[in-house]
Formats: sequence, C-alpha cells, structure tokens
Amino acid sequence: MTLTSAPGPTGDIPDDTTYDVVIVGGGPVGLATAIELGARRLSVLLVEREDGVVRYPTAESIDTASMELLRWWGIADAVLRSGFPADVMRDISFVSRMTGYELARFPRPSNAERRSTAQGLSPEGGVWWPKFWFDLTLRERAAAETTVDLRYRWTCDAFDDGSHGVTVRLASPVHGGRTVRARYLVACDGAGSPVRKALGIGSLRDSADVRARWQGAFVSLPGLRTRVPHAPAVQYYLVNPRRMILGSLDGADLWRVTYPLRDGETPTPAEVRATIADALDCAVEDVQVLDTREWSGDAVVAASFRSGHVLLAGDAAHRMWPSGGHGMNTGLGDVANLGWKLEAVLRGWAPEDLLDTYTAERRPHAEHMVLRAWHNYRADNAILPDPALDDPAGKEARVHAGERIVATRRTEWRSLGVQLDVRYLTSPIIAFDGSPEPPSDPERYVPTARPGHRAPHTTLADGSSVRDLFGRHFTLLNIAPAVDSGLLARAFRTRGIPLDEEWIGAEGAREVYGCAIALVRPDGIVAWRGDDCPADPDALVDRVTGRADENCHAAEGSCTAADPRTATDPRTAADSRTAEG
Repeated sequence: MTLTSAPGPTGDIPDDTTYDVVIVGGGPVGLATAIELGARRLSVLLVEREDGVVRYPTAESIDTASMELLRWWGIADAVLRSGFPADVMRDISFVSRMTGYELARFPRPSNAERRSTAQGLSPEGGVWWPKFWFDLTLRERAAAETTVDLRYRWTCDAFDDGSHGVTVRLASPVHGGRTVRARYLVACDGAGSPVRKALGIGSLRDSADVRARWQGAFVSLPGLRTRVPHAPAVQYYLVNPRRMILGSLDGADLWRVTYPLRDGETPTPAEVRATIADALDCAVEDVQVLDTREWSGDAVVAASFRSGHVLLAGDAAHRMWPSGGHGMNTGLGDVANLGWKLEAVLRGWAPEDLLDTYTAERRPHAEHMVLRAWHNYRADNAILPDPALDDPAGKEARVHAGERIVATRRTEWRSLGVQLDVRYLTSPIIAFDGSPEPPSDPERYVPTARPGHRAPHTTLADGSSVRDLFGRHFTLLNIAPAVDSGLLARAFRTRGIPLDEEWIGAEGAREVYGCAIALVRPDGIVAWRGDDCPADPDALVDRVTGRADENCHAAEGSCTAADPRTATDPRTAADSRTAEG
C-alpha cells in the first residue's frame, strides 16, 4: 500500500483560452469546486502550484453534510475502498500518557457503519478519510468531468478583473507563461491566499489572541498499538508529559502527531523525534519521522467572499482551528452554495447580483463555525499536564479529569447539530414564512423545513432519501398530492429556469416538512414552503433566484426577507472582534 498519490497532470495550457471559471488551488475545496461546476457542464480550468502528491496528511474527518455532497457526486462509498480500513472503529481516547491510564473515551463507529452516526437524520454519516486517499478520490472524480481541465505545477501570477470577466496570467516551470480568460475566478488558494491579498479583502479576527504555534509530524510508529495498554482509537489525546495528539492514517503504524510549541521553541526534526519518543515512552529508534511541519491556527473570516468576478472559498475565505474538523467541511459547504449560483448567472437565468448572496449566506455560517472551532480549541487548552494522573494512587484525580473531559469536549465529536443545522437567516433570496426560529444545540439536530434551513431527510418508498432528489436544479417537492403546484412550476419555466418536480408519498413527510409544497434549492436548502401554491408565483420565483430586490411584496408573505440589521443567529455567541488587513 502506498501513501503517496501520483502527481497530477502538468500539461500545457493553450494561450488565450476562455473558460467559464478558473479555480486557483487544487486542495479538497478547489477539487470539489471543479467537480460541482463540471457536473453543471461549465468549462473549468483548475491550476495548482504543487504537483498534487500528498506528502503531509491533514483533514481526515469528513462530516455528515460533506458526505451528503459526495453522495450527490456519486463518490460517498469510495471511502470503503480507500486505504483506511473500513472496519476500524473511529474512537477518540484521552490518556494520561501513552503507557498510562485512559481518562475518557468517545466511541464512534467504523466507516462501514457510518450511517449510524446520523441517527436516521441523514442518508449519510461522518467518516475518517485521510487526505492521501480523499484528495485522490476528488481528483479522479473531477478529471472524469469532460469540461474540467486540471493542471498542476501552474501558478496564478496575476489577474485583472474587468467589466466582463477576469484575465489570468499563469506560469509553469516547464511551459512558461500563459494568459487565459474566464467569466469568474474562484480562489481556493488556502489560508495565506495570494488572491485575497491582491484583492485587498480584509478580515475580522474573533479574538485578540487566537494564534499559537504547533508542531506537526508525519511518523511511522511500528508496533505502537501492541505496546500500549489502551484499546484501539483513531486519535489519542495525551496529557503527560506534554499535550500531544496522535491521529491514525492507515489504521496501523502511520500517524500524524501534533503538539503545541512553547515560547521560543523551534525544534529540529531530530528534536521532534526525541519529543515524540519521550511522550510515547519508547526508544528514539522506534520513531521514524517521515515529514515535519510547523503550523499556526487562527480564527479569521474574510470581510467579503466576493470582489467583482472573483470569489473566495475554503481557507481563503475563513481560517479556523482544526479542533472539531470544521475547516474543510465548511469549505465544502461553500462549494454547494456557490456552484448553483455561478451556473445560474453564467446560463443567464439569474442576475449577477445573485453572487452577492454567497457572502450574505456563507459568511455568517463561517463565523459560527470559526467560533465553534475556537470553543473546541479553548476546551482542549484547558487540559493541562498533571503528574497526579500517572500516580497509581491518583484514581480520584483521573476520575475528576475524565468527567471534566467528557463535559467540555464531547460536543467536538457529538456534533450532529453543528454539521446539519445550516440556517441562512439574513438571506435576501429566502422566502421566510414567519415561523419561529428553532433553538440550536451543537450536539442534537432537530429537522425543520423552515425556509433558510437544510431540507430534512426522510426515507422514500424505494428506500432512497428525499435528499437524493436534490442537487442539480430547484426542486418542487409535492408532499400532499391534492395540492396543485402547477402555477409555480410554470413561473419557473416561463423564465427558462430549470426545475425538477417530484411527488413523494413518504410516511411522515408532511409532519417533517410542515407543509404541502416545498421549494428546495439546488444546494438542498428550503427556499419556500406552503400549504398551497403562492398567490404570486412570479414574485416568489424572482425572490429565490435573485431577480427581485429585497423589498419585493408578494401575497401571503411569500417574499418576506429577513432584515440583516436585526436578524440574529442563536448559534453564534457574541465575541470580541478585531479588524485585520
């Protein structure tokens, strides 16, 4: 089994070629963007400065919402054929030290049993999918789209945003310079995004002192699992002799190790190796260091996700601590939101202003996720080394520590509410119905079809999910067969807007959706619901496709937009923020 994927294609790019979209950055979010746009038959060029080989693995945790997106693309089950064993339990274990006592454990099922994590609230479930195989799966899926070109070892040296699109200057060490044109550029170029910096888009930091330095190492620890007294886990959190996290990469000997650096600490690879050996109570020779990286966490959201014909996605738009695994998953959510809007504008059935709703919807959500990740990180920081935990007579201290860990850390791994509770409360393209905003719980997801929320899962008669009906076009979901939604369907068609009509008779669907008809967007968000066809279907269609301004008036409140000055998201706690350039 190899853990280094093959390099990506590095071929030439014809000069002066025109694309619908150029994507800068070939990490998971960039590749996902290519898949989403390619599936919509848009012409796409993705350029990535590196060669595509994963040498240092990150981001193993793929959450339930992301797996639903992969399901739409037909690759969710590829996790079962990846290099990580499908039958390995994904438990999280907190230990006093690697040869000491277990303090707490959060049991989680294997990838093969992933759907059980969603408790029947999704057709999917979270998985452990190390980047070696996850990136390769995304790359192969993107390459299968005939309108997508992937090019590695190409850099975006500069771009000019004009009145009708973007001119992009590219460079390759093999092929030299090329100039291409596109209607839009999507920057998926990471936390240090050169594109974002070139645009001059500032950021807001959610606390004044969130930065910290961590050491990472990709290591081989042969026989580790047989030498330690603890049951298998995909992550071990060590308290002594210093805080350290071990994450499994292959279910066997390969691990990623991370630990916080002290002030002034700048270890060499040899010192990293010695530190890991000391923490694991093993000989230095038992630790094989394959790669080391120093990294810094942060909690930052870009002031805007759009500037003209350039849009930001993933870490280029929001940077968060990896605690909870929300960073990449939030980026994949960006892709779902942005993909259909780009298609709508490029196909001409929605105005360019629709793209402004990408910031309006995703930025508040990103702020919420950044705060959740920061909450998890602070909870982790509160667990300090304590020699008493390794004292044979320290049972009381260990019990107390375990209880504190469970109380403060469980929402990091019991986070279905965080994963599925998407709510766009200030969106001008949602037809809110005046129903009360439901409470929020990071652990518990309560399904609701209130407009602006994720359309709930329910099982259809053939065993599939109602969410399998979404993802391509707007979907008119007819739940009560006696209700006629024909006028609303006609309003879409007279405007040339693609629409799928579905009639479902699933038991309990009326109760879950709370309506007879639901209009679901291509990203699986409820745009409108009602018990009858709206009195003004044309106004509703204009509302949800960005063709109407925020003050449009439709009968029966169908086009009531939230006021972004007063609407609040109960998930997002107040926090101090400082501007950052």
